[in-house]
Amino acid sequence: MLEDQERSKYERMWDIDRYRKNAPGERLVEDAIRRMKAKEGFVIDFGCGTGRAAQAFKDRGFGVAGIDIAENCLDEGIEVPLFVQTLWEPFGLSGDYGFCTDVMEHIPPEKVGAVLSNIAASVDKCYFQIATFHDGMGKLIGETLHLTVKSAPWWREKLEEHFEWVATNQTNGGVIAVCES
Repeated sequence: MLEDQERSKYERMWDIDRYRKNAPGERLVEDAIRRMKAKEGFVIDFGCGTGRAAQAFKDRGFGVAGIDIAENCLDEGIEVPLFVQTLWEPFGLSGDYGFCTDVMEHIPPEKVGAVLSNIAASVDKCYFQIATFHDGMGKLIGETLHLTVKSAPWWREKLEEHFEWVATNQTNGGVIAVCES
């Protein structure tokens, strides 16, 4: 089953210290707050990984929750609620803001629409950072991590299918988007 395969893959990745060191979202929290004009409220970190970004939101006074497929993803000392499940299954959480960095490219192509639909139904605004290149870390376990490697215009089109308003900026390694439901 796809869910079990993906969970196993990421549980193996989170057991590797080298994988834990790079948490792209952690560096983007201030940018997300600025671009979403977030003042206060509840943030859902979709694909929270180490939880360091969710913790950064919490430290700035936001309520937070993280969702991730792997139970062993959070770093030691991170104190945020973690919901372990896939993003393509409805998760029953709602918030003011979403934060989804270094996640969408990891989603199986056939599940991208369901993930975006679930996110759009759960938050008013969401900040995305999506890589448009193939990963290099999956080779550590003989797997491919970036399953949906597409161009920035492709991602914008997908986001526009699920959100009423989308603003994107192309970067040298991907796309940053702020979307409103």
